[in-house]
Amino acid sequence: MLRLQNRLIYALRAASHAPASTLHLFHLSNAAATATAAPSAQFVVEDYLVASCGLAPAQACRASKYLRHLKSPANPDAVRAFLADAGIAEADIASAIASDPRLLCSKVDKTLAPRVAQLRDMGLSPTQISRLVAMIAGILYNPSKITRLEFYISLLGSYARVETALKRYGWFLLSQDIENVVKPNMAFLQQCGLSQDDTAGLCLRTYHLLTSNLEHVKTMVARAEKLGVRGVRPSSGMFKKALIAVCSLTAENVIARTELLERALGYAEAKIAVSKLPSILTMSEVKLAHRVEFLTTEFSLEPLYIAHRPAILTYSLERRLIPRYFVIHVLKAKGLVKRDIDLFGVFSQSHEKFVHKYLHHQ
Repeated sequence: MLRLQNRLIYALRAASHAPASTLHLFHLSNAAATATAAPSAQFVVEDYLVASCGLAPAQACRASKYLRHLKSPANPDAVRAFLADAGIAEADIASAIASDPRLLCSKVDKTLAPRVAQLRDMGLSPTQISRLVAMIAGILYNPSKITRLEFYISLLGSYARVETALKRYGWFLLSQDIENVVKPNMAFLQQCGLSQDDTAGLCLRTYHLLTSNLEHVKTMVARAEKLGVRGVRPSSGMFKKALIAVCSLTAENVIARTELLERALGYAEAKIAVSKLPSILTMSEVKLAHRVEFLTTEFSLEPLYIAHRPAILTYSLERRLIPRYFVIHVLKAKGLVKRDIDLFGVFSQSHEKFVHKYLHHQ
């Protein structure tokens, strides 16, 4: 095509000095060349992505940037046909192409077929493979990701648990170096007293403990111990909750929220509250301050009472604490419940149990 264009440009320059009859012949030849070139220009990637792959125009526009080299629908058609025959749902194929358009450039026989066979050999059903491809299309042309997937299935015990982790963390989980990052982190956590099942559970809650560098993991463990769980067995639920909490916060966040609780409840009371429920540090400072103030001023609860029952800080004021408090207040006024009733017991009950006990039976 480029050679033809150069010839036409040359002819145009020559024609500028030619008689009218020659110019007429040039225009005719130019029109004929354009007509001849038209069929090869009919394949437009963006149009193909919309019409054949089911992408929205905006998605097709973004995806087409990676596929400008395609001159024919032959390979993309072969890829789509293979995926459909493999049991990949049409909607999942569209999601995969939208997230990773390079999938359409894969070779069916050399790349896709072997990868799908590997996934089947690992025990994945067509439906599971379909959902996996929709989440991480690159797994079909990246053997290392399949190796890592197999490792996580072994670690977590089932593909269903891995899928849960992938929904949260996506491709990032399968992009980490297993031998040089994940396994050393697991070994360190086990040295701290956590079992492999513990580390598997932590993987589902926060991938940082497995995918960060080892020094960062050591820092997280040290921060968790400072929350008052130093004497608690590492395999206990409390230590694991502390680890999860600090992994989601910066050191500055931890300090700021701890100091807030110390001002609101008292130093000793704040230590008790955090050691019993480290996750309260993940609440916003505004919510923490507002709830402590409301509970101590409006409900007249003592800081030490709150400290030993920190879960009370996690309940919604508008949807749980205030409505239930006033129900109990009215029932007390009518003599229908004991005046020394434990409010935390009232607040911690499920909605159904609360309604059954305090409304239906009064």
